[in-house]
Amino acid sequence: MRSSDFFPRLSRRNHPCWLTVAVVLFASAFGLARSSVPERYKKWLQQDVAYIITNEEKTAFLGLASDADRDNFIEHFWSIRNPTPGSPDNVYRAEHYRRIAYANQYFGLISHSEGWRTDMGRTYITLGEPAQRQKLYGLQKVTPMEIWFYSNANPALPPFFYIIFYQRDRMDEFRIYHPYSDGPEKLITAVVGPTRQDALKILTDDAGKDVARETLSLLPDEPVDFTSGTISLASDVMLGIIHDLPNNPLSKDELNNHRRILEDVTTRVVLGDEFLDVLTVPLRDPNGNTNLHYLLRLKKPENFTLGQSGTGGYYYSILLSVKVKTADGKLIFSDDKKISKPVSSAEFDEVKGKIFGYEGFLPLPPGKYKVDFELANRLSKVGYRRAIEVVIPALSAKALQVSNIVPFVNARTIDQRSDNTRPFTGAGVKFVPRAGDELELTQGEPLRFFYQVWAPLLLKPASSGNGKSIEVEYVYGRLEAQDTKTILDHLPLEQLDKAGSVINGKQILTGDLEPGHYRLVMTLRDPESQTKAYGSLNFSVTMTRTSTPSWDVAADDNGASGEQEWQRASCYLAEGEKAQATDWFRSAYARDPANERFRDKLIEVYFEQQEFARVAEIYGGNKSSDPTDEQTIIRVAESFSKLGNLPKSVGVMESATALNPKSAALELALSEYYLKSGNREKAAAAEQRGKQLMAAAQRSNQTTLP
Repeated sequence: MRSSDFFPRLSRRNHPCWLTVAVVLFASAFGLARSSVPERYKKWLQQDVAYIITNEEKTAFLGLASDADRDNFIEHFWSIRNPTPGSPDNVYRAEHYRRIAYANQYFGLISHSEGWRTDMGRTYITLGEPAQRQKLYGLQKVTPMEIWFYSNANPALPPFFYIIFYQRDRMDEFRIYHPYSDGPEKLITAVVGPTRQDALKILTDDAGKDVARETLSLLPDEPVDFTSGTISLASDVMLGIIHDLPNNPLSKDELNNHRRILEDVTTRVVLGDEFLDVLTVPLRDPNGNTNLHYLLRLKKPENFTLGQSGTGGYYYSILLSVKVKTADGKLIFSDDKKISKPVSSAEFDEVKGKIFGYEGFLPLPPGKYKVDFELANRLSKVGYRRAIEVVIPALSAKALQVSNIVPFVNARTIDQRSDNTRPFTGAGVKFVPRAGDELELTQGEPLRFFYQVWAPLLLKPASSGNGKSIEVEYVYGRLEAQDTKTILDHLPLEQLDKAGSVINGKQILTGDLEPGHYRLVMTLRDPESQTKAYGSLNFSVTMTRTSTPSWDVAADDNGASGEQEWQRASCYLAEGEKAQATDWFRSAYARDPANERFRDKLIEVYFEQQEFARVAEIYGGNKSSDPTDEQTIIRVAESFSKLGNLPKSVGVMESATALNPKSAALELALSEYYLKSGNREKAAAAEQRGKQLMAAAQRSNQTTLP
């Protein structure tokens, strides 16, 4: 069956999901075409840098979605390899392309393959011009050979070595000779099945003893045994390193050194883990929803730059990018923010010399996640990246649970009614967390920390008003000494909020603590089941202050847009919790009915659940423009059809094709609804338009698909 006939034939079958299938298949074809790497970028990846790009760089490049991102990647790729960072004349790039041109001109002539693809071409592009080239052609009993000698500076390779190429027959290109896997016997043509000793003798007689020796080892300093002809693996291992040189650890280290040098002189750079501290804690809000509160804090004051405005004041401008992924690395959602705020002269004097930090939270339901953070200063064009793994625990039916312990600098009371979405906020208190070096306390400076307790489901109704308390024990002492101290505390159960949670803050004095490294262990006991929960924290006490104070900012986000509900719904959907996902998608849509993304997703989940009346209700009650997403349009039209309202289905499709007259899928779907309504003439016309659009798309795909 021709692919152009697929939709018309399928439309005649009484398949309940044919429309959805058709759009999925059609959209998939176009999605594949859109997501394919354009030809010039494929050439850059598969030819230009095929032998010098690392696997990580290749993966990153293939993950880019726009040409602008690809162009930026390519620019940075060459910049970090430039021996003179910051110089507009990149001699590395110029030399690399010279090598490609040379390989294409002089190699691959026999087999008519492109020179850069041959063994000689790959070696030349990877290693450059050899110090010496010895050509051995026209020997009586030895195949044509070339021996290249390299004096090498790459730390992954020996300082001196040979590469041998040989030609098995006159119509074959020269290929790399591997001493261990090939052996000298492969180089002999005049004798059928020569022994190792026979081959070495022929090579010595025809080409010389030095050549015979090089066929046993490509390493000049490696001992060889002509008598036995034994060959070690050292040469073949070296050839393997050359073949995958960019991914060798030493090559990567060298590249990282170039990257660090570049970071000192460029203004477009992303720095890694060593520059950014990340502190996270999962907390439940009064409604029982879990959120991951996080703090991103730079490690040095000089890592952040303020700008000076034209009015004499100051300002900062940052970009925040957070990617939340499943435990196996699949993206769930991205949270991107651009924040610019003025800083008065008085505020500037207050924050000057302090470490910059950003506070935020992510609406994550229970589960395991990978989270990628990137905090970028738009003024200096420097970004700081950190990837972590987090676990948001599910509420236990029987066991007491506790969050990780969060040290803080200070705390203030807030109005819970207007400020309950702030990071590191709970029970009417806003905490300013400590991170990094701030856990080094000056003797006499109190250790303040908070944590959240989650009572088991069975405890809450049974303990209301019974006067019982959760017993808390704090034990702390130096790791290298036996000087532990114990503090007992109690948390009355009546302090639990309606979700069964309570935040508790604690202060431990350090005036009588000797300098050293300490460990705090916290134990909580359930008064009902006597089960225990634990937490721990390491901190240091010093005689003099060693930490630098910080200043933290947060985005002004009251959560009214529905984005947080959308993000929580997306997490539930990724975990396969469809009922919870539907509830949260509904909440997101209720907050912002004009948001097409919210509307389309809710229509999708309702359609999958065959709640066609709800789909029709959303479409009929929405005050925004008509849907433009093809799958959403199909779902809406099919929902009206399922409800027995064919005229409405036709109206939806006519409106959609008017808005998008180049959609083959919509034309073919419209044809089907015309046919169902008994209008064969209009059905045939729409079907013909759909076929023509499909054929045009197929012709286009042939040039865009890999």
